[in-house]
Amino acid sequence: MPILVNKKVYNPFHYKIESEFENLIEKLADQIFGSTTIYIPKKKRMTGKSIITIPDGYLIDMTAPASPSLYIIENEIVSHDPFNHIGIQLLRFATSFEGAKLEIRKYLMAQITNDKVKLSRLEAGLKNSNERNIDSYLDTAVLGDFRALVVIDEAKEELHNVIQKINADISVLEVKTFLADDGGLVYFYDTLYDEDELEISVPKKKATAKQIADRIKRRERRALCDTIVVPAQKEGFTKVFIGENQWHAIRIGAAMKEKIKYIAAYQVAPISAITHIAEVEAILPYQNTGKYLVRFKKPAVPIKPIKLKNPEKKPQGPVYIKQADLKKAKSIDELMQY
Repeated sequence: MPILVNKKVYNPFHYKIESEFENLIEKLADQIFGSTTIYIPKKKRMTGKSIITIPDGYLIDMTAPASPSLYIIENEIVSHDPFNHIGIQLLRFATSFEGAKLEIRKYLMAQITNDKVKLSRLEAGLKNSNERNIDSYLDTAVLGDFRALVVIDEAKEELHNVIQKINADISVLEVKTFLADDGGLVYFYDTLYDEDELEISVPKKKATAKQIADRIKRRERRALCDTIVVPAQKEGFTKVFIGENQWHAIRIGAAMKEKIKYIAAYQVAPISAITHIAEVEAILPYQNTGKYLVRFKKPAVPIKPIKLKNPEKKPQGPVYIKQADLKKAKSIDELMQY
């Protein structure tokens, strides 16, 4: 449906040529993934176990410098068949990855060393890690578990259904384009660390140095979080959080899934306080929604209520925090910096 931005009407636009969408992702890479990542949009053949396929790119995330991670990138457009095209590609990536790690590592190193910006980012990540050199630092990222991102202009239920059936760590990021009658463009997109949905128009002034610095700090704080706070109505809290030892239909950023170890409940007004916490056993896809179900290891335990002082600071959706900060917080307001 059309949207209104700065008193101008924009209509949904879907790409017919995948390469045009791929060019857009390369252009918006720092906004979507973050400037503490390295996005390599080159195509490189992966071989392993007699399966050959070509990813659309690779992403090295160094937002948490001590634990860099690699994502296989698959850029897609909504017109592609979710099973016969996207699903088959993802399955090939997942099954080829283990046997192709050394080849991928060699390729990534060559691409990075030939690009000053990418090399400086890798060196910055290394500087804030415990690794002894760039080789070992890149090994930490590449030789880890398989992770993939599907970046698509519109994610439908069928795509989530296909991904749910593949036993692998695969997340979906939407990058939606809207077009005005005068040719103006606006993009709405998901981000790697599940920040608020962002928008960027073209042409538009670039972000200021302060805006970029603030965005980097926010992502770095999130990368250190191990707890997700979810707002809960009384009925849902009693029936699901307490009664079923789980919480569902949660939006969780692709880079945050493996970091979340605890889940805390913020009971909405009139309680307006974080009252319970549970250790996370598993984070699973929730139906075909692109959201997640969090299953608890044990029943949630009550904590000393952490109350809300400023109503404007109340959690409107999931909030990422550190458990250490939760333990010492005197109010919810102190936790909302993330």
